[in-house]
Amino acid sequence: MFLVSWPGGDWETTAKYTAGILIVFFVAMWLALVFWAYRDIRQRTRDPIVQTVAVLLVLVFSLPGHWIYLILRPRYTLSELYERSLEEEALLQELEDLKACPTCKRRVLDDYLICPSCRTQLKEPCRSCSKPLSYAWVACPFCGLEKPPREGMGARPGRSPARPGVRPTQPRPAPQPAPIPAQRPTAVRDVFATPRPAPRAIGDDAPIIDATAE
Repeated sequence: MFLVSWPGGDWETTAKYTAGILIVFFVAMWLALVFWAYRDIRQRTRDPIVQTVAVLLVLVFSLPGHWIYLILRPRYTLSELYERSLEEEALLQELEDLKACPTCKRRVLDDYLICPSCRTQLKEPCRSCSKPLSYAWVACPFCGLEKPPREGMGARPGRSPARPGVRPTQPRPAPQPAPIPAQRPTAVRDVFATPRPAPRAIGDDAPIIDATAE
């Protein structure tokens, strides 16, 4: 009868070798789980207490502790949280850059001519390139066409080109009229022009002749 010989010679030696291999495998797996938990928890939090508790949980309870750690660990890593914060900041910056309608306060884009919610006129189109122009602009920045004056407003003031070597003439002051002498009222002149009677001496019985009675 042909018998297959075991590496250890008998079953007891073979069982010892098998047990030793299994123990080395579980110890290596246990240490690998501890190292993985240490590296993973460092990527998810900077709290030293949380890091120590996570490593001790896997170190003491091995595979069951690893399962508990997978349930209780933070959901996002630090790099993922940083990327999410950058995305939120970019979104908030975009919202801040968006303009609002002065009537309904809805968000509008920079190239809107009217508000799509309340139909408020936001900008006016250029007569040449049809680009949206702000009301405060004097000319189109895209094609250089000057904007026409708005209704109710005169033409924009412009400077006349000065000739070289010619000094601008200054207007002469207008001659002022000679002052008119003030005249007294007619009644006052009559009063001062009327001769007054001479004073009568005391004891004089002669009648007083009024010169104005004639």
